[in-house]
Formats: sequence, C-alpha cells, structure tokens
Amino acid sequence: MIASRYPSRDDIHAVSTASDVAFPGGEAPLPLVCRWPKDEAPKAFVIFCHGLGASGRDYARLSTRWAANGYLVIHPTFPDWVGAVLAAEPGLGVDPSENLDGWTSDPRLKPRLYEILHTPAYWLERVRIVRAVLDGLGLIMEATCGAPPAAIPGAIAGHSFGAYTSQLFAGAEIDVPGEGARSFRDERFAAAILLSAQGLDQQGLRAGSWDGITGPMLNVTGTRDGGAKGQDWHWKVQPYELAPPGDKYLAVLTDADHYLGGVARPGQFPVPVQHEAVAELTLAFLDAYLGGSVEAGTWLDSIDDRIGDCPVLFKRK
Repeated sequence: MIASRYPSRDDIHAVSTASDVAFPGGEAPLPLVCRWPKDEAPKAFVIFCHGLGASGRDYARLSTRWAANGYLVIHPTFPDWVGAVLAAEPGLGVDPSENLDGWTSDPRLKPRLYEILHTPAYWLERVRIVRAVLDGLGLIMEATCGAPPAAIPGAIAGHSFGAYTSQLFAGAEIDVPGEGARSFRDERFAAAILLSAQGLDQQGLRAGSWDGITGPMLNVTGTRDGGAKGQDWHWKVQPYELAPPGDKYLAVLTDADHYLGGVARPGQFPVPVQHEAVAELTLAFLDAYLGGSVEAGTWLDSIDDRIGDCPVLFKRK
C-alpha cells in the first residue's frame, strides 16, 4: 500500500493560458488551447487529444496541473467536437447555442456522434491534425512559452477517442478499410498516456495491433468504465495486456466510470479522489519518462493498491 501522495501541486509555477493560438497546419475547428509554466521554460511538451464530442477547451484542470509542474500542454480541437459537427451538419436540427454537454443522452446527437466514432475519415483527420501540430511546434512555442534553448521531449495523451489517437501515435497498427494495415507511430513522442482507451475489434484494432508499442505507456481506466459497444473495463485494459513489456503501466480505479472522476469537466460526474489519483499518476509518469525524474520512477514502482485515497488495481511490466 502506498502511504504518501506524489509530491505535486497546482501552484509550483504560475500557469499561462492562451486559448487562441493559431493552428499551424491548415483548417481546424478551433484555435489551439495551450498552457505552460509562466516563470520558466517548459521541460517537455504534451499534446492532449480530447474525447468524442469534447473540445480543446476541456480537461483544463488536469492540463493546468501538468503546466504548473513544468509542461507545455497543447490542446487541439478535432472535427468530432459536437460544436463542429453541428456547424457541419445543420440538418441535425440542434441549436448550437444549447448546452451540449449532455449529448450522450440526447437522441438527436448520440447516434450521429457514435457513427462518427466508427468512421475512418475522422480517425485519419485526428492523425493529420496532431501531425500538423508536431510539425508546427516551433511556431506554437514562439506564440506561447518562447523557443526553448534546446529541443525538448514530448508525449501524446488523450481521453476516450483521444486515447485511441494516442495509441496510434504510440505505435498501434490498425486496419483501415480500403487501405489495409497502417501504422502512424511517430518517434517525436517519447511516451503515451491512454485514459479510457479501446481494445480489440473496434476502430481497426485487432490481434497484433499493439505489438509496435515498444515505448513507455500508461493505461488508465475504472471498474465502471465501458466502451461504446457495451464492453466492460476488461476490454479497456487490453492495450496494456497486449502491448509488449517494458515501461508499461496499468491503473484501474475502483468504482471510476468513463469520466475518471470528472477529468474532462469539473461538473461531469466529479469524484475528487479519483481525479486526484489521475492527476498524480499521469504527472509522475510524465516526470519519469519526459522529465528524467528518478524519484517519479521510484514512486510509480511503489504503488500497490491505492493512489492517495483512491483504491486501485495497479500493474507494471
């Protein structure tokens, strides 16, 4: 059992935020949202990929924690953001000015958003946008934290549909209809964080898909987390179980649902101990594999059945 919490705070560094950073690779639904430590150069960058229907404006609390501890965090918005879907498809008959946070229970929106989740063109557009952000990283830094004195490492992270995107850049191979097997691995990412990820037989993932994820990976889910086709949490751990060993971690939070304590929005099924566990665990992983912190690696290795006040099933290989 772990008695101490990971030594991180929201106030180590003041955080600067910009929600209007120009997208460097052509059209995107919204400008980039970026956060970074105000008083020092970032030690690494993280590109965070939002879930289906969400946008780069979400996940602010988690992003702020990372930025306060030394990271430049970049949030793109993808075309599966519910606002972008409504702008592109006015025939859905939904007023974009409505509160759309509850789209998962809206019969006008849920079927179309779930259809988008399983549409390869949307998978590939996410890949295109993330690659454009990577290619334009220098311009993004100039517009935010300033150019660093030397190249800094990076990680890909994401929740739900964003975890799928993260898997692709970490090296998961998928079958794209009409194209066959494809890998989108990008060596510019040194590590990957998957929050509520996908397993076998969805979105082109199949046996052998995870063989190419040889780098560090953190897979986080909860015992009440489920997939779009009714899968339970055991399906959510398959990226960890089926990836080769070596710097791989799995955390299954007891009683956590798909929102992992409210990771996307503060009012979305908040459970403070679960959110804090996600914040501490992800930051320690970043510190270990991007920041080179021996202490962070030791903390990860010390986890048994709790992270702070949150019970957890924890594995490493």
